[in-house]
Amino acid sequence: MQIFDKYRSNVSCDSNYVPSAIEHIESLGTFIIVLICIGGIFSIMTLYLAIDATYNVLSQKETSFYKSNVISIFSIYPIASICSLIVIAIPRAQLLSETVTQVFLTVSLYRLYLLLIDVGRRKITKAPLLMLKVGPCCCWPCLPFPNLDMIDSRLTWIRLIILQLPIIQGLLYFIILIMALDEQNIIPTYFDWLQPFLVISILFALYGLTITTKSLHAVAPEAKLNFKTMVSQMVLMFSKAQAAIIKILTYTGVFPCRLPLSPKIYANVTQNTLMLIEMLLLCVAARYLYYVDPERKEDSSTTDRPKDKPHSPTNNKDLPEQVSTKIAIE
Repeated sequence: MQIFDKYRSNVSCDSNYVPSAIEHIESLGTFIIVLICIGGIFSIMTLYLAIDATYNVLSQKETSFYKSNVISIFSIYPIASICSLIVIAIPRAQLLSETVTQVFLTVSLYRLYLLLIDVGRRKITKAPLLMLKVGPCCCWPCLPFPNLDMIDSRLTWIRLIILQLPIIQGLLYFIILIMALDEQNIIPTYFDWLQPFLVISILFALYGLTITTKSLHAVAPEAKLNFKTMVSQMVLMFSKAQAAIIKILTYTGVFPCRLPLSPKIYANVTQNTLMLIEMLLLCVAARYLYYVDPERKEDSSTTDRPKDKPHSPTNNKDLPEQVSTKIAIE
């Protein structure tokens, strides 16, 4: 027993030590039980809103391509919420839950790009200019930004810039998971080395997504593409930027060190609790943006599509040649 107590005392403030679920619940007691119950309610509400919005989208008179993109976008909110709830109850599931969240998030951001191109193609009457001076490159005034039209070849490059996000993020997190299976203690060291690649990949994807959103929003503001992009990007901000800020707070003494919980565990509980609240709010906002009242879905003023036209081959003649469907669908 003395040996066990001595061991616990040595790992008490070791940020690499992650307690088991039983240790975690016994240490926080009633607080963590209440938190898990409330978090479960939040996750169920998020899941219900996502399912309700998905059902509404399926009932809309839209293409299957549009519907599949929206469903993929909505999937991230309940998935991120459930993953956060699992980590609150089981601290050792942090890495796996983070991996699942990031994989689904990066895929949903790519599907968001496809949705933007699909909706923009139906809204615009001529090829818009690519707004290249957007974040994060807008902060570099010395960079030359030529005036370029949104043509197929340039859309291909933008698509590749965004497509690399799920590929690189998935590959890097797969490497991290493999290392975690070998030795848990080496994760913090190697994760710091991989972090720059994760950040660069995210910045490139955000730049491509922002170019697409700003360029199409300038010619089709009624489609609310900027808000639809925002509610998806906010998931990335909360899961990455917010998590980084909370992690920094662990070095300031804000979070206590109480056997067997280190400040890192308290930080993870805080981050995932905030994620539960934020995913619910973002799901509500996304549902509002994509939802179409069933009583008015025959109305020509519905969101994301112009007046219904007869489905005939001649409809494509109304679209600009520079923005074809080939780039968005292939």
